Amino acid sequence: MKRKFLGYQIISGETLAIARKSIERLKDKIRKITRRNRGVSLEQVIREINIILPGWIRYFKLAKAETTVQRIDAWIRRKLRCYRLKQFKRAITIATNLIDMGISRRSAWKVANSGKGWWRLSHTPQLDKAMSVAWFEDQGLCNLEKMYKSL
Repeated sequence: MKRKFLGYQIISGETLAIARKSIERLKDKIRKITRRNRGVSLEQVIREINIILPGWIRYFKLAKAETTVQRIDAWIRRKLRCYRLKQFKRAITIATNLIDMGISRRSAWKVANSGKGWWRLSHTPQLDKAMSVAWFEDQGLCNLEKMYKSL
């Protein structure tokens, strides 16, 4: 039997999990911050996200939600990749920036000339490699998974 209480979900009377509504509220906040037509720098977006994440993860530290936290962390990084890709706008800018991030010329142009949408492109192997977890940490993004494990 499942019960919800203060954003937690109590499963079988023993295990705490994060309630779906709490996850959706967090995602809605992130969606609002990462709207692609905001015209704000990636650094500013990361600062705004970093205001929310530490408090959210500390609140839910009692939950057994390692895979949930991993999924949310990956989703946030994908949203930021999409945001950054949209900022590049044109194919030549996308290709140039991906080449500067260490992607081969051929792979960078393959992504840049793709007719796929921003969201779909944000999860290509080239972008996953160019904007990896380490890259986001260098940009200053809080790593939810590390924060959860350290609590």
